[in-house]
Amino acid sequence: MQILTINTTVRDACISGDLPTADRLLTQDIGANGDDYNSYANRSFVKARLSDWDCAIDDALKSISIQPSLVGCISKGIALCGKRQFQDAMKAFDLAFMFVDADLNKTRLLLLIKAIALFNANQHEEAILRVQELGTTCPNADLCADTDCDPSHIRLIYMSK
Repeated sequence: MQILTINTTVRDACISGDLPTADRLLTQDIGANGDDYNSYANRSFVKARLSDWDCAIDDALKSISIQPSLVGCISKGIALCGKRQFQDAMKAFDLAFMFVDADLNKTRLLLLIKAIALFNANQHEEAILRVQELGTTCPNADLCADTDCDPSHIRLIYMSK
């Protein structure tokens, strides 16, 4: 299950907490190819981790304007959560479902991402309710079973500094 396409150097910089390096590398990628919607979405994630919500939403919107995609909608939803625009964020996440291609694991992962984004925006009760509902609805779900899902992607994008 490929949701996040990111080069190894940028990924490693994010995981190690070297967000300025990740930002610089993604900015270089965008400079080399201004139509690289993945780089805009990935930089949006980095900006979100830096709590630079205005830049995060700008990059997410640019990503979507180049190529509507799952990663673009997710980055927009996260940025909007950070800006405390929860209704618009949930709409962005809902639009992301158009790109899961009826893949149950992608659907479950997207539901989990929505909950994490809410939790990180201090909407703890709503986030916990969503996770509980996901657990009740899919009690035997293993989001990474039989896929090439990398749990570090969730940590990379959504966890606080």
